Amino acid sequence: MVSGPVEKQAAVSGRCGLLIATLLLVAIAGASAWKWATGSGLFPSESESGYWALGLVLAALPAWYARLASTAAVAPSNAVAGMAIGATAISGAFFLGLTGAVFALGHDGLAYCIGLAAGLLLLQLVIAPRFSQSDATSLPDLFARRLPGRGVQIAITLATAVAMVALLTAQLMAAGLVGSRLLGLAYLPATAIAAVFVLLCFIVRGAVGRRWGDGALLALMIFALLVPLVVLSMVWFGLPVPQIAYANVLWQVQGLEEMLLESDLADPAFLRPMMSPFVALTPTNFLGLVLGLALGVAVLPALFGLLPAKDASGTRARSSALWALAFAVLLLTLIPAAAAFTRFALTNLIAERTPLADLPEWIFTYGRLDLLHICGRAATDAATVAAACTELPDFTGSLSLQDVVIDADAVLLALPEMTGFAPGALGVLGMVALAAALVSANAALRAITRAFADGADDGRDDADAPNTGQRALSLLVAMAALALAFVVASARSASVVEVAAWALVMLAATLFVPLLALLWWRRTTASGVIAAIVVGLAVSGGYLVANQHFPAHFYELSDGLMRGGFTAERDEYFAELKEAWQDAAPGEAKDMAWAELNAHARSVVGIWGINNLGSALLAVPASLLALIVGSLLTAPFRRRETAEV
Repeated sequence: MVSGPVEKQAAVSGRCGLLIATLLLVAIAGASAWKWATGSGLFPSESESGYWALGLVLAALPAWYARLASTAAVAPSNAVAGMAIGATAISGAFFLGLTGAVFALGHDGLAYCIGLAAGLLLLQLVIAPRFSQSDATSLPDLFARRLPGRGVQIAITLATAVAMVALLTAQLMAAGLVGSRLLGLAYLPATAIAAVFVLLCFIVRGAVGRRWGDGALLALMIFALLVPLVVLSMVWFGLPVPQIAYANVLWQVQGLEEMLLESDLADPAFLRPMMSPFVALTPTNFLGLVLGLALGVAVLPALFGLLPAKDASGTRARSSALWALAFAVLLLTLIPAAAAFTRFALTNLIAERTPLADLPEWIFTYGRLDLLHICGRAATDAATVAAACTELPDFTGSLSLQDVVIDADAVLLALPEMTGFAPGALGVLGMVALAAALVSANAALRAITRAFADGADDGRDDADAPNTGQRALSLLVAMAALALAFVVASARSASVVEVAAWALVMLAATLFVPLLALLWWRRTTASGVIAAIVVGLAVSGGYLVANQHFPAHFYELSDGLMRGGFTAERDEYFAELKEAWQDAAPGEAKDMAWAELNAHARSVVGIWGINNLGSALLAVPASLLALIVGSLLTAPFRRRETAEV
């Protein structure tokens, strides 16, 4: 006779499977309907749409397993837990965007890879062991145990919500871009489908077995990127190790870049050499970006549910974090190699003076998605490219490097096509990137609901089931957070990797100092924690908003502090652009002049030359000072002792 719990688990299994299958059918039908309504037929190819559906399945499997797994299931090893931590730290947004960042910024783009690896090292050495010794299940739980009071809870909730909504936005952007490429859809409907799927996975997913699913996802991420790079390394250089072949590619790219400069096929002001440091970022901003990412990863709320619980010695937590660092370094060292291979393919295309009529098809594929522009226009077809280039006054008949602009977020997806792989390589890479983005979005969403609804989802394999009220509250919070993230993601005001980096920088500015003090300084008080969070959020958030949305005004406001960091020529250029904007006729001309003025101001604005991604250099010291002053001016909390009778 079948027992009650088994029957209940079988019923849950059936309902979860039905929900996931229904969503897959609705998503595929909706995408097909959109393609038909816009006159584009159905899917661009059955294989690409099939990989998209498989990506949804990969994202749904961890949610399904977490719902069905028993709390008595075998606990994962430290290596598996470490892989889960690594997958959550890198996430789908960085997996998709890091290659484009290194491709676009050259040497300076390595700051992203260094920052993520340094964050996991900091987690392993400083944060993870002490946290596991506390028996807390999450960051809000830790602060509630050490510093009871509504003020601290509100501050932690605010800081977590702001940063994790930004990270959720980056994950939706990544999922939307992958869906757009695999389905041939516009970016907006692809992002909407991803948001709906994330919400369903949030409803279905339980807290049990999360480490197994996320750990397997990191293995897939490494496999999807490692295999094509190993093949390229073998074919081009006879080396089966991409990290070693990377050096050969760099030298070849440098030779091509020098040849383009000598042939007037590249503008020195536009070119950012792969081997020249501090061209896109100053040393100060490079250090600030590394610092912000490292401190942000170390306090990423979604990671703490993956650490071993009740680890009195901290050994298991330290071991898990060390495994996370090892697997993450393996993946992160593949990123520069992927960027170098794509950079070589593009520069070689320019160096060979490829005629406009003979441009490869992948250029038009991404041009139709508005992800690649040639001569200032989306490269939808050869005729459009020819018409756009002939309008340029200095066009010589051959494309220059500055004429071809590919969206940094599309570089990883374009890697197989740029280097001549079969379509299946793109499908596998897109499938894994989509699954990673959706799973990472679900983790960010759970961190948000965990901050608002205490106990709604501890995220641990041994967490107690939340009650009905907590479930309802967490669902409302999740829907609101997803709606806000979707609205922000639909604008695409920045690249995926920039939005994800902003999230980590805000976490560094708000949570790192309070958490570090709570774990290591007994004198920490609630007032100090609240002051540190408020000051860190005000500095980092205000700096980001002013730099990103009001750059021209911020430039003039901070001119006295930042003048020493920039040349007089740049000040004169800003004055020229402002005068041109003032003299422009109202309408489109004035709007274009204002956009150009803002673009220039955004590239140079900053106090002491620090840009928005390096704002951790300002926010973290300010947060530390606020915590010290606030803690020393208030009495420490002392828990009253009670005797057992």
